[in-house]
Amino acid sequence: MRKKQESYHCNKCKDKGFVFKVVNGYETATKCSCRVQEEIKEKANMSGLGDLIKTKTLKNYIATERFQKEIKEKAMEYLQEFFKGNRHSFALLGQSGIGKTHIMSAVSREMLKRNIQVRYYTADDIIQKLNACRFDEENYNREFNIMANASVLYIDELFKSSIQRFYNVESINANDFREIFKIINYRYNKKKPILLNSEIHFERFADLDQAMIGRINEMCNKEFIISVKPDKDKNYRLKG
Repeated sequence: MRKKQESYHCNKCKDKGFVFKVVNGYETATKCSCRVQEEIKEKANMSGLGDLIKTKTLKNYIATERFQKEIKEKAMEYLQEFFKGNRHSFALLGQSGIGKTHIMSAVSREMLKRNIQVRYYTADDIIQKLNACRFDEENYNREFNIMANASVLYIDELFKSSIQRFYNVESINANDFREIFKIINYRYNKKKPILLNSEIHFERFADLDQAMIGRINEMCNKEFIISVKPDKDKNYRLKG
C-alpha cells in the first residue's frame, strides 16, 4: 500500500521555517521565505499601526503642490538611505492637514515590508502609559524599555495635547515634556532612529525647548527634517 504523501503549508522548508543545505561539507540553515513573511506579519500586528499601514502608502499620497512633492521625495530619499544602513531619524513638523501621519505611516509600511520592527505611539499614549506606572518602578521600566529600545519608534502628534498658556506665554506641560524627553534622549544616545510628527514647527519648537529640537535635528542628520509654517491654505481638510 502506497504511503500517503505528507502535506505542508510550505513545501520549500516543509514547515520547519529554515532551509538546510550542505556547504563545504557543513550543514547550514537559512531562514525560509515563509518564516520571513510570518515575522513581517507579526511585526505589523505588534506595531500598533493598525489600519494605517493598510491605507496609507507612498503611492496614494496625493502630491499636487510643490511642498507635498518635496515631502514625498524626501520620504523616498530617507528610505533609500535607511535601507543602505544609514539609520537616521525622520521628522515632519508644522502645519496640520499636510499628510504628516500619512507619510510617516507609509514610511513605516515600507520598513515593515523589509522585516524591520516599528512601534507606533501617539505622544499622548507614551505620556499616559508612563504616567500610569510612575510609582511602580518595575512596570515603568518595562514600558519604557519597550518604547526606548524598539528598532524604530514612531511618535505621532508630539505635544498636540501638551501645550499650555499662562499669562499669554506658551509652554509645554512639564511632566509631559519630561517623559518624552527621556525617551528621545535615550534613543539619541543609543543612536536609535525615530519617526516623528508634530504640529509645532521648527522655529516655534526652538522657542519652546532648544534641547529637544536640537537632538531631533541631529538625529535627522539635519537633512531629514521638514518644517512647514502655519498656512491654512495648505490644510487639505479645509479644502472643498
